[in-house]
Amino acid sequence: LGDVYKRQVLAGDSFYTTDEKVSNREEVNQTEKIKIARYAASMIKKDDFVYLDAGTTTGYMIDYIQERTATYVTNGVSHARRLSAMGFKTMIIGGELKESTEAVVGGEALNCLDKYNFTIGFFGANGINKKNGYTTPDVSEALVKQKAMEKSQKKYMLCDTAKFGNVCSVTFGEFSSATILTNYIPQLSLIHI
Repeated sequence: LGDVYKRQVLAGDSFYTTDEKVSNREEVNQTEKIKIARYAASMIKKDDFVYLDAGTTTGYMIDYIQERTATYVTNGVSHARRLSAMGFKTMIIGGELKESTEAVVGGEALNCLDKYNFTIGFFGANGINKKNGYTTPDVSEALVKQKAMEKSQKKYMLCDTAKFGNVCSVTFGEFSSATILTNYIPQLSLIHI
């Protein structure tokens, strides 16, 4: 496992109501994101039906995915393009394209997700704390994340240090609803996985 940990956090210090463009977030904590992504990719097993949430850390997973018998479903347009180009069986959900995060969202996306039952799902969040759970600034994106989490048997939240202690406008999951994968080693409440 190395330096990937599950972390519990306290109430947030920062509040965010808007999303930053993916291109602005890709290089923030890049080394951390790559470590988390590499470990997460190793968790995919033979014949898994995988949900891969749009986002920068989940995007880094693609470079490390080895399992060719799995099927990958995503709401990330760039994720789908890269997975398909690498020869993985790839499905993208339908709906409205949110330009800033390159995520497919909206009612049609929720309808698509209703059809699926994922063995494993990998998710990102803009903010995480124990009181508010997993948060994001956009209600449409939150609803897609929430639905995909409900439809996933195993749920993993991939988070670098920048996400802890932040709170955004919309909660899409309780703190206990997913296992957190991070390389950050906190001073307190550390649970090594």
